[in-house]
Amino acid sequence: MGIGKTANLLFSLKSVLPFHGSILQLGRQSIYVEAAQLPEMASRYGHVVNVDKVRILADGEYDPETYNAEIFFQMLGFDQVSSIDLSADEGAEFVHDLNKEIPVDLRERFDFIYDGGTLEHIFDIPQALRNIHAMLKPNGVIMHCNPTHNHVDHGFYMFSPTFFWDYYANNGYEIIRSQIYEYERQHSQHYPKPWTVYEYQPGSIQHMEHGGWGRRQLGIWFVARKSDLATSDVVPQQGMYQRIWEDQVIHDPYATTSSPTSLASRLRKFLAAHPKTYAWLRPLVGRFRHFQARYTTQERPPVVDEF
Repeated sequence: MGIGKTANLLFSLKSVLPFHGSILQLGRQSIYVEAAQLPEMASRYGHVVNVDKVRILADGEYDPETYNAEIFFQMLGFDQVSSIDLSADEGAEFVHDLNKEIPVDLRERFDFIYDGGTLEHIFDIPQALRNIHAMLKPNGVIMHCNPTHNHVDHGFYMFSPTFFWDYYANNGYEIIRSQIYEYERQHSQHYPKPWTVYEYQPGSIQHMEHGGWGRRQLGIWFVARKSDLATSDVVPQQGMYQRIWEDQVIHDPYATTSSPTSLASRLRKFLAAHPKTYAWLRPLVGRFRHFQARYTTQERPPVVDEF
């Protein structure tokens, strides 16, 4: 868990969502971004950061009293910076297992919760999400940065982007950002291969679901606001199937808009009424998708940032 190039995501978010009040880190973050890089990074998004008080020790390392996770988040505009973790080994203020229900004194306590790569290490995801909801103040914001592709055995889970969208949308949260970023595990701002951020909407990458992303790693950047009517206990169905059940065509920004009476809709109804035909066609469709993923260029969603 650490903040390197992902600091760009925070500065970008600050442009549309001014930071204030209290923030809780899920796991106290390590800081990989060089302090000297912060002013330039911030200026890309119209912000100013003062790093004059940051000191470097004789061994070349930053003085942790002048540059750490708490100071970084204060630079962003937060007044109170806290962290919660399973142990106090890394300096977390609150020690608690997020697999278990949070204590009463942490309820509705924070304006912002930052998940910089913790959720995938928690086995009981539903309980962890309920805890996040409970700890947020009304109108509080949750930001997730979690793995989605090529992170085998990094944690318990690699999430699909639809996971966050379906959960938060069905529980009445306001979705602020829904994006995915393609990267290699290198935190330096001067690393020659840039990180690429894509817009994500449900269904927009379905055509790439079978190996379409290749060798680079993918992460999810998802930000949502807890509305007055938000809940945490609605169990969502996967949106793709929900739209099929409702006889709607899955949203694809690269295709023409279709209606419930479209060819795709009629074809689904025909196959549902003729299971033998569907059983015969299904392996052929699978082979075609495998060929498409392996030998053709998959069109990616719109690029919204690169750093």
